[in-house]
Amino acid sequence: MDLFKVVADFDPELKEFLDKEIERQKNTLSFIPDENSISPVCASVQGSVWVSSSNSTALGRTDDLEKLVEKRLCEVFNAPCASVRTVTIEAASRIVFNALTERGDVVMSLDLRKKEHCNSEHLAFRFVNFGIDNDTRELNLNEIEKKARECKPRLIVVSPINYSANIDYQRLAKIAKSVGAYLWCDISQSAGLIASGVFANPMPYADVVTFSTHGSMQGPQSAVILCQNEIYGDIKRAETISGHTGLLSSELAGLAVRLTEMKSNEYKEYNKAVVGNSIALADGLKAGGVKLVDKLHGSHLVMVDAQSCALSARGIQELLSDAGIHVRITNVLTSDPKVKFDAVRFSTLPLTTRGITPEVLKDLGKEIATVLLKPEDDHVKALKEKVLEVASKLKEVDPKFVQPILHQLLD
Repeated sequence: MDLFKVVADFDPELKEFLDKEIERQKNTLSFIPDENSISPVCASVQGSVWVSSSNSTALGRTDDLEKLVEKRLCEVFNAPCASVRTVTIEAASRIVFNALTERGDVVMSLDLRKKEHCNSEHLAFRFVNFGIDNDTRELNLNEIEKKARECKPRLIVVSPINYSANIDYQRLAKIAKSVGAYLWCDISQSAGLIASGVFANPMPYADVVTFSTHGSMQGPQSAVILCQNEIYGDIKRAETISGHTGLLSSELAGLAVRLTEMKSNEYKEYNKAVVGNSIALADGLKAGGVKLVDKLHGSHLVMVDAQSCALSARGIQELLSDAGIHVRITNVLTSDPKVKFDAVRFSTLPLTTRGITPEVLKDLGKEIATVLLKPEDDHVKALKEKVLEVASKLKEVDPKFVQPILHQLLD
């Protein structure tokens, strides 16, 4: 069945929106991790008979399926306990806050990332920031330990959305334990790299680990909470009190099959390619004269320091969008409260899925750098032409990252 033909004949008005989205995805380049393509097998399972199934755990229709997903999560991430009851990472975050903290507690947070998830009167804490060292652009664990001893937090949160290097989670766990705090790591944008062994896994050391299952993992829209045995009961109680009874059957089934797929050699090769592509992109940007936030590259993330460019971070985002490149901007906090700066975030997750190569990314990085340093009309025009040239040769999902038995789903 040709779905697009059916939609065109049945609902021409909706077909216009569909055509625009197909055109956008085909002719632009996204460096936004959340825009990574979903696994074809995951999408197929989600769109199958489970769509019509009830999600009511009271009827017991998803109990066994949920247990299967949680068992596979524990296997893939080497976790003692897992819970998959929330659709968004924001909801999962509020459950962790409710389970482990009380109103008025001190929370130490990397870049204050989780502060935005406290949007109720009950979730009111004194947040204390810790960030990268302004000189080395790395985390100074000695300074973090000193700050923890001074403020005595109940919870230390590590959500490295703006940090591209591996983190010494074992040392952070020792710091947390020494001051009587829980260690919570959110790995939403690196969960896939961690699952495939390319990036360090915080689970052996952290009390709780959270992440979303789309983006990096190319799974359904949902969120996961992994934790140690000692706090599992607290997490489950917080879920019940907050009214999170479980995911739809289709979401659980999609995640179940995706977790099986993530054990394949093809998935490991995909994540190795993600890292190789980020290194190539960083090399291209630096060769073009742009400065990066840090010199460490071993993940999907490349951070451009907007201070080295001719435009503000917001201006860069808008200019690149005009050229067909989608990025996100962020505000990077340092260990010095007086020093913070804007940056532009590039993730190689989506384009690696589409089959881009390091050579192409390095050349593209140079072109992007030219525009960021000299945003003249002819430079922007040249970049736009380059984007169209590159995008036209990419697939939605490169077959080499999909197991051969599943290739028929790509047709």
